[in-house]
Amino acid sequence: MRILRNQEIEEIAQSRLAELERLLGQQLSPPIPIDLIAEKVLGLDFLWEPIDELPGEQILGGLIAKKRLIILNENRKALFAEKPGVERSTKGHEMGHWDLFIDKSSLDHPTLFDVEGEGPFVFRSSPAGEVAVIKALSNDPEGRELLRKMQTRADEPDEARAVNRYAAALSMPADMIRTDALKIDRTRWPSLYRLAETYEVTISALRVRLEQLGLLYVDKDGKLYESRDAALGQGRFSF
Repeated sequence: MRILRNQEIEEIAQSRLAELERLLGQQLSPPIPIDLIAEKVLGLDFLWEPIDELPGEQILGGLIAKKRLIILNENRKALFAEKPGVERSTKGHEMGHWDLFIDKSSLDHPTLFDVEGEGPFVFRSSPAGEVAVIKALSNDPEGRELLRKMQTRADEPDEARAVNRYAAALSMPADMIRTDALKIDRTRWPSLYRLAETYEVTISALRVRLEQLGLLYVDKDGKLYESRDAALGQGRFSF
């Protein structure tokens, strides 16, 4: 499997954003038009279809690489409607699989997805065809561990970490989110929630992104600091 470091992922995402700006002839602003990046830059389409789920599974979306299709699970439409940031994250996640790991020259013989039961992917049926999805079985230890890594964005050289970093870098471009974050009081949750609404991302995604960029630190008690250094400094001088 191709191993990508964080800086490389950030640069790839930034190049896609820059390409869309050139196509539109204007600078981007939040919320970033994720759909346009998929369609105009990556050449992907979206399709809402029900995806089969086994007991204990929660599948939000998947990829049919040969058809250049991102399938969004129609069975989870209520969740997407309730939390628009989840839909954007799902799209960015699947775009990351396509952009970072699919060999476009050999789509008839894809090497990204392992056979059923091996690796992080399984195949589930949809009206559009077999959809490759992240293994997300709540009663499967391997699936639980993979989901944990995805949710925490564990800094490991694996595909789940890479595509989540890519999705975050698209939805919250580093320079843009840094500029906006520095304008607010990052030690107050209401300020963070307003920023998340501006970028149309979940609060958990925003928190992870700001932590990635060294702009936020949340201690074990849930207290907010502007950075890890700020938290350590306050701890050092507290009595």
